[in-house]
Parts: sequence; C-alpha cells; structure tokens
Amino acid sequence: MTDAFIIETSTITAGIVAAYGQGFRFYASHPAVFSLDGQVFGTPKAAQRAAEKLAGRTKPSSSTRNKWVSRWGYPQNGVSEP
Repeated sequence: MTDAFIIETSTITAGIVAAYGQGFRFYASHPAVFSLDGQVFGTPKAAQRAAEKLAGRTKPSSSTRNKWVSRWGYPQNGVSEP
C-alpha cells in the first residue's frame, strides 16, 4: 500500500498526506490550506475534500497570474515567448 499521496484540488496543489497511525496526516504546500496542516484524516479523499472546501474560498485569479508570469513561467519583463 502507498504511504503518501499528493492532494490536489481543481485550482491548486494543496499538499500531501502521509500515513500516520490509522489515518493520514496532511502537510500543506499552499497558503489557502495552511489551516489544515498537521490534521489527521481517515482517508486521502477526506483530506482532498477539506482542501477543496478551503481552496474554493480563495481561488487564485488567472488574470493576476498572467499579469506577472508568461505562460512559459518566465517574467514578462523583456522575455519574449517563442
């Protein structure tokens, strides 16, 4: 059985869960779900649902991201895209 899983929502990579006793401990990787960090869930799916609830409240704006970074991940100041 796998001991760790990546937890993603429809908008962010929230973190991971790792086996902990009879459950899974959540380790947050995104500020939107920091309040879940360290919590133990019965299943990875339960952790994913909790993360989805929080991420749904703080969806990042794609227009804000695109303002600062090109679609290739480079800053837009003076870097041209192919």
